Formats: sequence, structure tokens, C-alpha cells
Amino acid sequence: MADYEEQMLALQKPLQPDRVVWRVQQSGFSKQGKPWAMVLAYMDNRAVQERFDEVFGIAGWKNEFKTAPDGGTLCGISVKFGDEWVTKWDGAENTQVEAVKGGLSGSMKRAAVQWGVGRYLYDLPTSFAQTSLEKTDGWNKVFDKNSKKNFWWKNPQLPSWALPQNSKVQNTKADFTEEEIPNPPKLYVVGKDKKEFDEKKLQAVVNKMAIIAGKDYGASVDEQNDWLKMPLDEAYNDIEKFVDIKKEEQND
Repeated sequence: MADYEEQMLALQKPLQPDRVVWRVQQSGFSKQGKPWAMVLAYMDNRAVQERFDEVFGIAGWKNEFKTAPDGGTLCGISVKFGDEWVTKWDGAENTQVEAVKGGLSGSMKRAAVQWGVGRYLYDLPTSFAQTSLEKTDGWNKVFDKNSKKNFWWKNPQLPSWALPQNSKVQNTKADFTEEEIPNPPKLYVVGKDKKEFDEKKLQAVVNKMAIIAGKDYGASVDEQNDWLKMPLDEAYNDIEKFVDIKKEEQND
């Protein structure tokens, strides 16, 4: 490809689903003993290499690494436009497991996002995975530290806009990070005393409310996913009504 705009568009195309990695951000068990897992989509580092090879050819791009000022690793990905090399940099902390390898991989993926590769994954809503206490073929296992129990979860399906055109490949990879479950946050009231919430803050509130509704009030995975797809103000009001109804039922 010789045209700059075509190259940029080609870099930004959705990845093959088997190059998308799902990781558990939070997990636990509801009061009813049902497991739940909130998962996010990430990019496989091999997808970065394949995408740059595809767009620029194996001799048309290169990467380099160096130590970040405060530790960790910086990666620069350079591509060749005519006779000129253009570089974009980003960094990542070294990981606890295979620290150096993790830092190299993480910084390269972040540098690739600077070029637009996999950037669309940030637009995916947080999803609640389908879970089971029984081992299921093709599902992923997670260990819940609080209950000291294992359970299994299934990779969510990517929406059509996040798939390559005519792609029929299903998600096959998963990874996870085990994190401490935060204390359940208080439910905020949007608009009270005319306080204004920016969109990111409201999104965080809705995400937490959905977790609470599932964990403490028995909301199903489908209900939680529906809330996360709604406009934020509608989702907030709907979750609040759901919780109020469940509280009344518990008090009866």
C-alpha cells in the first residue's frame, strides 16, 4: 500500500477474533452463591506483528525497546513512509510473572495502539461473562480468592462492528488477572443538588451499580449486559428501580 490514508485505515481494521484476549477484571460470588465475572477485551501481541507485516511488509516497519525513566519498558514502533521513518512510543510496567517479557509485550501493544491498531477495543463495553460452577469444554477457569473456589466462564461474543468483514471465526483465547474485589460502592444519585457528572464518571458508577445489582440483588448476566448497552442515564435509572424493587421484596 502506497497511500497514507489507506495504510492508516488498514491498521485500524478490527482484528481476527482469535487475536482478541479476554481477561477477568473483577469476579466473585453473589449472595445466592452464583459466580460472576466482569471481563474486558485486549489485543494479542502477535496480532500487532501480523498487522504491521500486512500493511507495511516485513521490511517496512521495525520496533525498538528501552528502559522507561521510572522503570518498566518503552517501545517505539517505526514505519517507513517513502524514505522517512516515523516512530510512535509508549510504555508499560514490567509484570509480576515473567517481568521483562511482560514489559516488552505490554509496551509494544500500547505503541501499536498509538498507530491505531486495536484502538477500537477501548470502545467495547465492559461485559459480564456467562459462568458455571461446572467445568465446561472451551470455557476458561478463574480462581476466586475470597471464596477460594474455582469456576468457569465463557468468552463473550464480539459485536458485529468489532469483527472483520465476513469473519465467522469465534473467540478462542482468554487470559485473566486476579484482583482483589473492592468494597461495594455506594449508589450515587444523578442530578441531586444539581451535581453534574461527566460521562466517564457516570460510566464508572453504572458499572459498579450493575455489579452490585448482580452480586447482592440477583440480577442475571443478561440483565447486567443490557444495562451496560443502554444510554448511561437510562441504565442508571433502570438499575436503581431494579434495586429498589429487590429491597422491598427482601423487606416483605
